[in-house]
Amino acid sequence: MTKPSERGSATTVILAVIIMIGVAIAVYFLIPHRITDISVSKVDLFAPHTEFTASQGSESMHVLGQAPQTEDDLYVVAHISLKDKLRQRMFIAGWSATVTFADGTTEDSTLVARSELPRLEQIFPQIASLATQPLGDGDELPPGQTKSGSVVLLFPNTTEDKWKKKRSAVLTIDIHEHVSQTVNLP
Repeated sequence: MTKPSERGSATTVILAVIIMIGVAIAVYFLIPHRITDISVSKVDLFAPHTEFTASQGSESMHVLGQAPQTEDDLYVVAHISLKDKLRQRMFIAGWSATVTFADGTTEDSTLVARSELPRLEQIFPQIASLATQPLGDGDELPPGQTKSGSVVLLFPNTTEDKWKKKRSAVLTIDIHEHVSQTVNLP
């Protein structure tokens, strides 16, 4: 037969274990597992074909017998929404993207910063209508709210056809002092 003091300590231990399990379950369900919800509403593509007929640094000089140089680049404008699920101030610290093409090769994007967009729009005026509300490094995500905008990604020497035949593409948003968040690009 157990003594009353042994039953009291066993009951206390069992009660403490039940309370700890309850707290762990509450923490699991109340604290979000993802710090943000990221969604991509659409992706716009701009694929300029550029032809260089003059030598670098000289507008009027052309080397006889040399074919003009061409360049095909692909600008991918991703229109995204980020919802702050932690309900605290967070800041965008940058972004990147990686595409896996049909042949299995991968390519990382070159970042086009918001500060570089005016110059890019001078060169290619068509991109101005695609890059609406550009997001930038250091932008704040309002606590518990959603921020929408676009990010411009450059894939050098890539064509629109090659992009459309891709296996997959992912966009990674870096959040200052938090784990980076990734979303698939259509």
